[in-house]
Amino acid sequence: MKKTFTLLVLAMAISSAIAQTVKIGTTSYNSITEAIDAAQDGDVIYITGVHTESINIGKSITLRGADPSIDIIQAAATPASDGTGARVIGAGEGDFDITIENLSIRNGNAPDTDNGGGINADKITGLLRLKNLIIENNYTAKNGGGVSLAGSNVDIVECAILNNNSALDGGGFIAVPNNGAAINCTVNIKRSLIDGNTGRNGGGLYINGNQGYGNDYTIDVNVENSIVSNNEASSASSGAGGGAVWCKVAQWTTNAGGDGTSGNINLSFVHATIYNNTHAALVKGGLRFTGTTGYTTNLSAFNSIIVSADDLSVKAINFANANLTNMVNCIIGGLEAAATANTVIDDAAKNNAKGKTSTFAGLATSLTDEGGNVNVLTIGNGNNNAVDYCTAATGIALPTTDARNFSRDVTPDAGAFELNGVATNVGQVPVLDVTISPNPATDFFNVIGTSQVRTVNIYSLGGVLVKSVSNTNHVDVSTFTNGVYLVQLVGENGEAIKKLVVK
Repeated sequence: MKKTFTLLVLAMAISSAIAQTVKIGTTSYNSITEAIDAAQDGDVIYITGVHTESINIGKSITLRGADPSIDIIQAAATPASDGTGARVIGAGEGDFDITIENLSIRNGNAPDTDNGGGINADKITGLLRLKNLIIENNYTAKNGGGVSLAGSNVDIVECAILNNNSALDGGGFIAVPNNGAAINCTVNIKRSLIDGNTGRNGGGLYINGNQGYGNDYTIDVNVENSIVSNNEASSASSGAGGGAVWCKVAQWTTNAGGDGTSGNINLSFVHATIYNNTHAALVKGGLRFTGTTGYTTNLSAFNSIIVSADDLSVKAINFANANLTNMVNCIIGGLEAAATANTVIDDAAKNNAKGKTSTFAGLATSLTDEGGNVNVLTIGNGNNNAVDYCTAATGIALPTTDARNFSRDVTPDAGAFELNGVATNVGQVPVLDVTISPNPATDFFNVIGTSQVRTVNIYSLGGVLVKSVSNTNHVDVSTFTNGVYLVQLVGENGEAIKKLVVK
């Protein structure tokens, strides 16, 4: 995992290896729940280490770790799937702005009556931001193994939603409009990975138009620079399916301004990679659309790769009950019920290639770490057909970076990964190539490396500046109390943070 390089973030990462902490500013709390109870709107709760508890949020606050590999909120020490435990985080209901970032959310085991084993967001009419999270090994006996989003506006950015399970639908997550929220809600998924999840239908995502409960309102789900891979819809061949995505559309009624003639789900893919999702019925393994008779999900796709490995009998998209509003620069696999959609797909000006395999696209079969916050499926593996593929104008604003936040070429590649992308380092401070020795230290340490260091700041783990020296590579610590400190090394071209042990 690559992290924004700041003193505060790295201080939390290092201290988390030593102790569990929950803080608002310098005030410590015994649990996350205690900190939430004490928090005021706008507060940031800093979390380090592993915390086993189930929490609820009903305020405009931020939960912030430093590194999701070590800063963890879990409902239990080990995963379970009996529907008798507790989810990890519940959030809502109200006009809240809630941020949860740089954490793992795991081992939720939602009770039989509840959706969302990992996170359940209900009627958040402000904005829920999920940033740089690992949401894994959560379970629900209902819908939304990893995440349940009902009547809420949500941004999901640089999140890995992995190996979650629902006994009903939406293994990775479920998203629905809800008339109790009285909003047209939007879910944006950017630079994220949805992989290895299992649900009865909608292995990766289940988008439910909520007929009779929420269909006065629309739900827009926008998937950008993201990968949906290796998910499974576990129902029998007669089930709805949708290994990758299942949309169950409803009529957008006129009660709250709807037109009465349209479906209430809008699904968009931009620079997405959809790969190797499965269901017992081969025609339902990828994108699947059902719902109220006479109404369709509005589907669009741009600059994307949507394939089901190398078997064209496993359909990447089943267009029954879908209205393809536009498709440009897409490489797509086997198609079902595509007669109407073909008028769009086959338009030469739109530059689509249908009936293609993952091998044709040069798509890797395994996820790898290529320098971003989530693993990706690379391209250019034997075939370069997806490289520099996107030559037709899309008519929409396109991201200038890929799933890793690496730059895209003027003629971008199809899918979430840009083969020759360059790290942008937006919002990051370059890391100096230096170290400190001896460490542990008794009387002094030296700064060693190729980078020039102007200032050395030494902090306690509580964030108190203990010593600051300039223009020297030899630092005296002979008067320090034994313990662990953070050393900030600042140069003209960047900085570095090192952990120092004084004995």
